[in-house]
Amino acid sequence: MDKVLTPRLLGAVALALVIAGNAAGNIFLKLGANAAKYRPALLGVINWQTVLGICCFAFGILAYAWALRQFELHNAQIVVSLQYVVVILLAGWLLREQISAMQWLGIGCIAIGLYFCTR
Repeated sequence: MDKVLTPRLLGAVALALVIAGNAAGNIFLKLGANAAKYRPALLGVINWQTVLGICCFAFGILAYAWALRQFELHNAQIVVSLQYVVVILLAGWLLREQISAMQWLGIGCIAIGLYFCTR
């Protein structure tokens, strides 16, 4: 079992959690901002969605700090760049935001760039 859960594999899981935490943080902040338009919130922005979004970002930061123990910064940053693609896709799926043809092209360019950067 110890061979399966190597520190490097756990570091990769931590990087995936960074992406998930940052993506969830963005989605919840957007939901909080939308909710604040219709219901008064503390300072106009603080509601449960906003607080949850901030917590997701904090979780992502902690996971990133842990992952950096296993990977060099430049390699970790390449992987974490997937968050941009994930956030756009989630915004389209969960928030029903329109993704334009140029944005799809940009997503493709990011994917190709990440492929080359990891080689």
